[in-house]
Amino acid sequence: MKQKLLHIIYIVLGNVLIAFALSTLLLENHIIAGGVSGIGIVLNHYFGISISMCVAMINVLLFGLGFLFLGKVFAMTTLISTFLFPLVLEFFESQSFFHHYLNDPLLACIIAGVFIGVGIGLILKANASTGGVDILAILFNKKLGIPVHVILNGIDLTVLIFQISFNDPTHVIYGIVTVMITSVMLNKTLTTGTSLMQLLVMSDQYEMIKEMILHDQDAGVTLLASEKGYTAESSKLVLSVLPYRKLPAIKEKIIQIDPLAFIIVSHVDEVGGKGFTLERK
Repeated sequence: MKQKLLHIIYIVLGNVLIAFALSTLLLENHIIAGGVSGIGIVLNHYFGISISMCVAMINVLLFGLGFLFLGKVFAMTTLISTFLFPLVLEFFESQSFFHHYLNDPLLACIIAGVFIGVGIGLILKANASTGGVDILAILFNKKLGIPVHVILNGIDLTVLIFQISFNDPTHVIYGIVTVMITSVMLNKTLTTGTSLMQLLVMSDQYEMIKEMILHDQDAGVTLLASEKGYTAESSKLVLSVLPYRKLPAIKEKIIQIDPLAFIIVSHVDEVGGKGFTLERK
């Protein structure tokens, strides 16, 4: 129950952040956007239809297609976003308090990219979907075998081309910057709280290093069987996954134990299991 409530909070907060960024940062500064929001901007420019109304109609239509062709389970993961996002977008558009407070397009596109990336990341963390053109991409992938990213890029490119027709090149570039920042922040949000460091040590003093990591630093260790390439002698590798704060002290003690130890440190985006996502006993 607690996990479901947390997921709902993630979905709601994610949609609020995306709608806020679109309405009060991108639209205010005439910066282009992709996806359903971009389609709404195009329809608003050429036909004068409210952007939130366009987004609502397109989302409902795509939700119906997802429900019919992709199944109930998939549809349920997009249900909240499909109906919540247009409502939140309309709220921000109708409240004058949220408008005309940031007239710097470059700063606006940077902040919008951060908010949209974090918002999408939170929704994906809740095992949900943002809906929209994602549904169309998945549908074409299932029926025609076309890769999802190819369809999404094609749709976004088409939408951006339509917007280029009534935007100057500077604001088009701002839109591209927003997309790039969104991608970076999406990745950061999905890995926040789970990214750690992996330590791999090759040393003849592997037993002493293992004991030091286990008992002095209170971290887990795995010994991997290995064979030295030059001498063909059997040995063991010390493998440990650590939080960033423990790495400097452990490296220093390894060098004290064996100055010739060969140490490999790499970044790990996600870790699960006992001691991490499961309680260590």
